[in-house]
Amino acid sequence: MKAFAYLLSQLRQYFADTSFSIWLQGSRDRHLQLYFLFALHPEAENFIMQKPDEVSFASGVDRFRLDEQAGLYYLRFFFAEEGQAVVMLENSESIQPSLTPWQWEILWLAFQLFIAEKTIQTKSQEWTKLLQGIHSISATLDVESIIREIIGNALAVIPAADAGLLHLYDEEIDRLVPKATVGFHDTVYQNFKLRSGESIAGKVFQDGQPRMYRTNPETSLAMMDLSYDNFHSLNDAKALHNLSGLLCVPISLEQKRIGVLVLHQFHQENVFSSYDLALLQGFADQTSIALQNARLYAESRQAYQNMAAISEQLRMKHDDLVKRNKIHESIKQLSLQNKDTGTIVKALGRMTAKQVFFADWLEQRYYPADSSIMFSWDELSTLLAGKRQPVSIQLVSGHKNKRQLCYVYPLTNGSVFLGCLIILIKDRHLSELERVTIEQGSAVLTLDLVKKQSLSSVLYKRTHDIFQELIASKGSEMLERARAFGLPPHGDFLVVYAYLSPSKDLSLLEANIHRLVTRWKWEFANNQVLAYGFHNHVTILLTASNSLEVKEMIERLSDAVQEWELEKEISLSIGAGSVVTDLEQIGKSFEEAKKAAHYLANRGRSGVVRYSDLGVNRLMLNQSREDIDAFIHDVFAPLWEGQDKFQELENTLLTYMKCNQSPQQAARDLHIHVNTLYQRLKRIEELLAIDLHHPADLLKVQLACHLREE
Repeated sequence: MKAFAYLLSQLRQYFADTSFSIWLQGSRDRHLQLYFLFALHPEAENFIMQKPDEVSFASGVDRFRLDEQAGLYYLRFFFAEEGQAVVMLENSESIQPSLTPWQWEILWLAFQLFIAEKTIQTKSQEWTKLLQGIHSISATLDVESIIREIIGNALAVIPAADAGLLHLYDEEIDRLVPKATVGFHDTVYQNFKLRSGESIAGKVFQDGQPRMYRTNPETSLAMMDLSYDNFHSLNDAKALHNLSGLLCVPISLEQKRIGVLVLHQFHQENVFSSYDLALLQGFADQTSIALQNARLYAESRQAYQNMAAISEQLRMKHDDLVKRNKIHESIKQLSLQNKDTGTIVKALGRMTAKQVFFADWLEQRYYPADSSIMFSWDELSTLLAGKRQPVSIQLVSGHKNKRQLCYVYPLTNGSVFLGCLIILIKDRHLSELERVTIEQGSAVLTLDLVKKQSLSSVLYKRTHDIFQELIASKGSEMLERARAFGLPPHGDFLVVYAYLSPSKDLSLLEANIHRLVTRWKWEFANNQVLAYGFHNHVTILLTASNSLEVKEMIERLSDAVQEWELEKEISLSIGAGSVVTDLEQIGKSFEEAKKAAHYLANRGRSGVVRYSDLGVNRLMLNQSREDIDAFIHDVFAPLWEGQDKFQELENTLLTYMKCNQSPQQAARDLHIHVNTLYQRLKRIEELLAIDLHHPADLLKVQLACHLREE
C-alpha cells in the first residue's frame, strides 16, 4: 500500500535509529492488533511487542496525543468511525519523540490514508464476493452448492463470523430446518428443527426483523427459549459456550418469508457492525434469488417433463389404437367368416404370442382338442363360481414342484357361464394390448357360443316335434318316421326323462339344458339314438343290449346328478322307463320315464329312479301332493292333536310298521318291553279308531306310514 509506505518513511525520518511497532484497532476490532514491527536489536523487540493499553477517546476532542509509560512512548492517533492507531517507541535517552504540530498532522493524515486504503480494499473484496454470488446464481442451478458458496462469501467479507447456517421453512412439519451449513458438523441436519418464534432464528422468521448480537451474554440471553432437544442438537454440531456473537437476517421470496440466514462468531476477535448486518441481508437476498430461480427452473423442467410424458402417452395411445384397430379387424374377419371355435382360439394365441386354451362349459370340450387338460370341470366350477372377472391362478406340479401362472378369463352371457379362456403367462398380469386382444376375442367366442346355443334350441324343438309324432304314430307311418331317426323296427329301447327344477332365469335354464344334452350325447355316444331339451326337461332315447348295460347307464346317470348337485344351481330329477323291444312301445317307455321323473320332482327330490322300482308308488303318480298330504293328515290327526302327549305313540306306530308288524323287533328298536308295546298299540287303535288285525285298516295305516317316508 502506498499510504503505509509513506507512513513508514515519515516514522523513520522522525525517529531514526529507534525501534518501534505499529498497533491498529479498526471499527470491527475488539482490541488493538500488532500490524508492523521494527526492532534494531532483540531486547527492543521484547519491549515494543508488549500490547499497549487501550484508551477510549471522545469523538471530536483529541485526534492524537503522546503518552509515556514504563520506558515506552505511545503516539496515539484517533479516528472517529475508523478506530485508532498506536506507534509504540523504545524509550531512548538520545532520542526524544518531540514532534511539531505539523508533523503530528502529517502522521495522522498518513494513518487516515492508510485506513482509507484498507477500507477500499475491504469494500473491493466485498463487491468481488457479491459479484461471485451473482455469477453463481446465473451459472448453475445446483441450489445446495449456490447456497454454500453464498455462505462462504459472506464469511469471507464479514471477518467477525466463522460459521453459518441457512434455515428454510418446511410447511409440512411447520418448522425451520437446516438446508446448508459452514463450520457446523453435519449432525445438525438430523434433529435441529425450530418453531416459528423460537430462539433468534425463529423470531427473525416470525417478524422479519434482522438481529445482531456482539457478546456471549447477550447472545445466550436471546437463545434462552431454545428447546432442550434443539440446544443439544446444535451444541453437538458446534460447542455453543464459545459463541460470542451472531447475525441473523430473514430470507424472503416476494412478500413471503421462506427462511433465515445466520452467521456465528466463535473464535474471531472482531465484532459485528451494522454494516455487516446490511451486507448479510444482501447475501440473503442473493439466496432468495437462487431459490426462486431453482423453483422456476424446477417448475419449468417439470412442465417440460409433463409435456414430454403427455406427448409420449399420446404417441403410445396412437400406436395402441392402431394395434387395437388391427386386432379388431382381424377378429372381426374371423367372425364374418364364421370361423369355428378352434380357429378363433389359435388366432388369439398368435396375436398374444402365448398359449391360449378355451374350455367350452356348455359342451364340456377343450380347444385345441389335443391340449393338455389343466382343470377338471369340477375345478373350473369351483374356481369360477359366481365370478365374472378374470383371475390369475398359479398351478403347481406335485411331481417336480413346477409352477405355472395362468390367466383365466370367464365368458358369460348375462348370468350364464359359457366357458373360459385360459392363457399361460409369466407375469401376474397381461399387458394392456394382450388384455384387449383377449377381451375382443372373448366377445367373438361368446357370440359364437350364443349363436350355437340358439341353433341348438331350434334343433331341439324340431327333434321334440318329430319324437312326439313318432310315439303318436302307428303302423307304416311309425316305421317311416323311425327310419328318419335310423331306428330299426325291433330292438331294446329305453327312454330317460330328466326334469330340471323351474328357474326364473330362462337363459340359465336354457344353457343348463344345452349343457346336459351335450354331455349325454358324448356320455352315451354308443347307445343314444336322440337327445334333446325342451322347456325344462331333457329326453334321451337309448338302446340297451342287456340288463347289465341298463344298470351301468343308471349308475352313470346317478353320477351326473351328484356332479350337478355340487353346482347348486338347478335340481335334476331323472326318471327311466322300462326297456321295450318294439317301436310302438317307445311311447310307453317315454310316459313311464316322465312319470318317474315327476314323482321325484313333486316330492322336491333329485336323483334317478326307474319306473319299475316305484312299486306301490305308481298308484300315487296321478295324485297331487295336496291329496297325499290330506290322506296322511286324516290318518294321523288324532295323534297330532296333543303333540307332546302322543308323539311317543306316533313314533311307536311308525317303528312297528317299519319292522313289518314284528312285536319283538319293534320292542327292541324302541328299547321297551313287548308288553309295553302291546299296551301302546292298544292305545293307538283306540285313538285312530282302527283294528290293526283288520286288513283294510292295516292297509290304510301302512300306506299312510309309507307315504310319510316318501
